[in-house]
Amino acid sequence: MKLRKLVMISSLLLGLTPLCLGQNIKGSSHDFTSKTQYNTTGELCIVCHAPHGTSSVAVPLWNHNITSQIFSTYIGYKFPQRGGLTITQPDGASKLCLSCHDGVSAMNQFGGINGTTYQGTSPTPQPLTTNDRIGTDLTNDHPISFIYNTALAQLDGALKDPSTATTSLGGTIATDMLDINGKVQCPSCHEVHDQTIYRFGKISNAGSALCLTCHNK
Repeated sequence: MKLRKLVMISSLLLGLTPLCLGQNIKGSSHDFTSKTQYNTTGELCIVCHAPHGTSSVAVPLWNHNITSQIFSTYIGYKFPQRGGLTITQPDGASKLCLSCHDGVSAMNQFGGINGTTYQGTSPTPQPLTTNDRIGTDLTNDHPISFIYNTALAQLDGALKDPSTATTSLGGTIATDMLDINGKVQCPSCHEVHDQTIYRFGKISNAGSALCLTCHNK
């Protein structure tokens, strides 16, 4: 039994190693190690993740304050005419991304999720700069937090079925682009832990390759 537990723990740690190393985060806009006014330990991962004392309502091991903003969501020009794809408030990983990118929540609001204090020592909120803010108006941004399934693809007429292979990622749209609930989220297009592709893209959009992974144009 002890050996089995040891193997399971070792496998988990090995699986987390690429993220813990953060070799593609260093020097990127997701690297807050130099923000010593609130990141007093200089840790690379701590602003978003921590191994203990994290949020009980978000994963993975989320260590940042979660936005409570109400967002104006995308209104598709054809969805209402074709049965009504309703875009609700952001959820899942998208809400975690917006916990900095809403332009209201502060980067230094991390740690102490289940308490009243934060590890960030700066008493002044530190929101993102204007260039990095998405804001709370998402009406002109790609829709997020909606279920992308076969029914939607057929309804839209220009979306590939989620079972379609993604040639550059090795799986399917469902496995490579959607979350566990089958939803489109910010990480569907962005790999937040890897800066090597422009704007943290999951793949290069040269020739609109990223767009054409899902869109049949």
